Amino acid sequence: MGNNILPQYSSLLLALYRLAQECPVQQFQDAALTLLKATLAFDSSMWGTATMNADGIDIHSIHLHNSSPAMLAAYEKVKHRDTAAVQVTAQPALTIGFCVDDFPGDDNAGLRQFLNDFGHRNFLITSSIHPATRFVQWVSLYRARLEARCQPAEVDLLACLAPHLMQALAINRLVHLDRLSHDVVRAKWSVAIADQRGVLYHADERFKSLVASAWGRDDPGRLPSALLARLVGDGKGPRTLMHEGVILYCSREQDVLFLKARAAEAVDTLSEREFLVARLLAGGLTHKEVATQLHRSPETIRTQIKAIFNKLDINNVALLGTLLAVRE
Repeated sequence: MGNNILPQYSSLLLALYRLAQECPVQQFQDAALTLLKATLAFDSSMWGTATMNADGIDIHSIHLHNSSPAMLAAYEKVKHRDTAAVQVTAQPALTIGFCVDDFPGDDNAGLRQFLNDFGHRNFLITSSIHPATRFVQWVSLYRARLEARCQPAEVDLLACLAPHLMQALAINRLVHLDRLSHDVVRAKWSVAIADQRGVLYHADERFKSLVASAWGRDDPGRLPSALLARLVGDGKGPRTLMHEGVILYCSREQDVLFLKARAAEAVDTLSEREFLVARLLAGGLTHKEVATQLHRSPETIRTQIKAIFNKLDINNVALLGTLLAVRE
């Protein structure tokens, strides 16, 4: 890397880490790739995690930039011929440039057709792989024009930038995870990030302990299979699970699971209706105003309030706010 590019490289890194702190998690990867594009030209990109196996690359999570799911479906048919993926994962960390012409012969006709159809005539791949688990993180940058060959200096530049891209993504996800916990009750929650295959990208020790106590432990580097089955079943909306004295909340962004867990407390024994009544009381309504808003009799609400106070072991509405905040 020549001295003339150092100021540009420094500015790029500063902007990248600023995005990591400030950009919403749903927008970060597109924003980071758009930033990179000003320094290292490309038309589309694929950024993800996977496991390398005998059949090629088994994708865990994927972010497509200026591309479509149709490309992934087409890739599944030719991935067994993708020697580029094999080459780039031959070492723990490697960056290589490729051209469609690097895949000659009749056996590779389908792969070449795929590369031409989806504008991957030239491409850069950078990856880091765990030698034991074969778990890989990678970024691919694609160029549609055949003459836009990947130059050695560009390969070197992406090799230098790749660890920063991965670290910035990790920071962005941790910032998002931190925002999931309200300031008042943050200390009660333990947190983790995983992909849809259960591989843990981040997890504090308290999270691992809580989850193991409730769902068992198959592999310390993964979510328990029983828990994962509950989290990646039908539907992609946020969900809350209560099991064996543990409360676990999960939200999904693309193929990534953001999780937080805590020990169950008395407030978790409240029914949904009781919790709603308690929230309205904590908000300053009288029991008669709550009854009017919920279209219930004052006597019914009074009975529910008594049950709420008994479950929470309190005798004063002023104490409700702090207790309810744990469950918000």
